[in-house]
Amino acid sequence: MKKAMIAASIVGAAAAGVILYLTRKNGGVKGLLDKAGSAADSARQMANRHLRKSQQKINTMVNESMA
Repeated sequence: MKKAMIAASIVGAAAAGVILYLTRKNGGVKGLLDKAGSAADSARQMANRHLRKSQQKINTMVNESMA
């Protein structure tokens, strides 16, 4: 779970850097920002899916160890 949080923060920082870079640039900013936004959204969805699966695995292991 720690690795997932680190990966999510790296993706978020990279997206923020790209947005800052593109807003200072003059040409084609809107199209590139839309692509960056969709890439960040898909990365967020993947991180959420991974975290949900990890939580389910942890719950299963806890229940099995207590049985």
